Amino acid sequence: MENLKPYYIWLLSVMGTANPRSMRLISHFGGIKQVHEALTSGETNFLKPWEAKALNSPKSTLEKSHELINWCEKHGYGIVTFDEPDYPDSLKHIHNPPPVLFTEGDIKGISDEIRINVIGTRTPCEYSYKVASAVCAGLARTGIVIVSGMAVGLDKCAMTAALENSGRVAGVLACGIDVEYPRGSKSFRKSVAESGGVCISELMPRDSTRPAYFQYRNRIMSGLSAGTLIIEAGERSGCHITALHAISQNRDLFCVPPHDILDPRYSGVIRYLRDGAIPVFSHIDIINEYLSDVCERLSDNSEYESASPKNLEKKETAPANPGKAAKSSKSSKTSNKSGVSAKSESAENNEISFKKKSPVTQAAPKVDYEQLPEEQVKIIVALKKKKLTFDEIVKKKLCEPDKAYEILLDMELDGLIERVAGDTYAVIR
Repeated sequence: MENLKPYYIWLLSVMGTANPRSMRLISHFGGIKQVHEALTSGETNFLKPWEAKALNSPKSTLEKSHELINWCEKHGYGIVTFDEPDYPDSLKHIHNPPPVLFTEGDIKGISDEIRINVIGTRTPCEYSYKVASAVCAGLARTGIVIVSGMAVGLDKCAMTAALENSGRVAGVLACGIDVEYPRGSKSFRKSVAESGGVCISELMPRDSTRPAYFQYRNRIMSGLSAGTLIIEAGERSGCHITALHAISQNRDLFCVPPHDILDPRYSGVIRYLRDGAIPVFSHIDIINEYLSDVCERLSDNSEYESASPKNLEKKETAPANPGKAAKSSKSSKTSNKSGVSAKSESAENNEISFKKKSPVTQAAPKVDYEQLPEEQVKIIVALKKKKLTFDEIVKKKLCEPDKAYEILLDMELDGLIERVAGDTYAVIR
């Protein structure tokens, strides 16, 4: 089989990350090599101005692609393209699948496993930590792969619980495969790879994080998985982006019921539970959705010898959500049901009709400053007085200069601040 990796990397350098036109070009011309032949021979009328500029850049050549491939091999990174057997089958059928994946660790056989995406806030409460640890430990012991975004907080908690219980994990990055984000995560990534797991990125190596990259990453996390589990999410949580991707991709959506229904930390979770998401009180609630695939694993695990298909079988009752079809046992390769009704399977039409909320639930929750790092509190206090640029924040010594970008990015993603006109930062809530 011809090695087409250089052509895929060339296309990524021309079209950029998460560009839906990349796969359309491959479909239109009949293959990745044909796309290269067409574009380099002058068929460029359909390219956007920035794509045409990238096409003519000295960085967008097959020679540069070969250099990158050699660099990846030297540093122990893998490259999997859309047409290769190791490319996850579930990703092939989502809207805008990534044409190429850079990997650290072992991605082989991941399509044969049941995969559950676990997401939540970076600053969870103790209850959420306990639930995430217990549920993910139980899932890992039954052979279910935990997928997450490698962020601090519940992402890392979920993956750590899986690793501690001999589970396999898959981390999806919002940066280049060689970029250390979050800061200090290098050793954790190494433990993921050494345990048989894998870290995945659709970005070119050396690409730093940007807010948009987290949104791109979320479609991969949900698309890679049979279902997504939300553990803790407020009204403005970035988890909603992943949830909408899961719904539009027709995946299962699970939610942990809040310990306090009035706690604004869980206002986002309550939204989905109202609309038919599957409540999770333990890992068994997730296992029940993929019973036929899990039973063999359970029978081989001494801790679950007493668990049998009969004990785990769901009662045949009418589903609570009229829009949700009754489920039978599902394969990890083909599972694509969602606990919440979607208008369309396309991510281009993922507007969800949620029930109208009262003014009380629409109000932005107050920030619990005790739960925030000291540097973030200092920035918020300063921004409440006046909008500031990045340079002004650094000049006022509100945080360490070398950590400023990462701190501000985390605050943006957590819905605490936003960038407004004049490239200044302002407080959201």
